[in-house]
Amino acid sequence: MKTSKYLICNDLNATEDQPAEFILHNHHPRFLAKVEELDFEEIGTIPEKPFADILYVNGAGAMVIYRLTVTEFYEKAEEDDVLDELFPARDYYTQYIQDIEAEEGGNEGYPVKDFNPELPGLKILRSSVNWTVIYNGVIAEFATEEEMDEFLETELDIEPELLDKGIINEFE
Repeated sequence: MKTSKYLICNDLNATEDQPAEFILHNHHPRFLAKVEELDFEEIGTIPEKPFADILYVNGAGAMVIYRLTVTEFYEKAEEDDVLDELFPARDYYTQYIQDIEAEEGGNEGYPVKDFNPELPGLKILRSSVNWTVIYNGVIAEFATEEEMDEFLETELDIEPELLDKGIINEFE
C-alpha cells in the first residue's frame, strides 16, 4: 500500500490557543503545515512562512476559512516548490472536511473554487452587491466587474487573457 503524500495529524494535547490539526507533506519537499480557522477579517494578515487559504462553505451554508501555514521544513526547498505542494494540500484538507461531514450525516459542504488553475489561490466572489477578490492575503471589494478587472490587471499583474476564462463564485 502506497502512503498518501499528505497526512492529517492531530495534536491531542493542544490547548485552545494552539493549533490542533496539521498536514504533513511526506514527499519532497517535506514540511508540516498547521491548519487554523480564521475570521474573514484575518485573511489580510500575511504570515512570514508559505501559506494557502481554504474558503469552505459548510453543510449549514456558512463560509469557514482555514489557513494552512508551514511551521516546519524538513528539507531545503524553494518557496515556489513548497507552494506547489501546499496548494494541492488545500484540496486534500477539503476532502477530509467533506468526509467528516458525511460521517456525521449532515449536509456536505463545498470549497469556494479558485478562479483559474493557472492562478492558484485567486478567488472571485460575486454577490448582488459587489465583487470580492481574495488572493494571497489580499482582500479587495469592487462595485463593478470593470473596476475589479482593472485592479487584477494593474495591481496583481494578471494577464487580461486569464481574466476571460475562470470561475466566479456567486453568493446571495
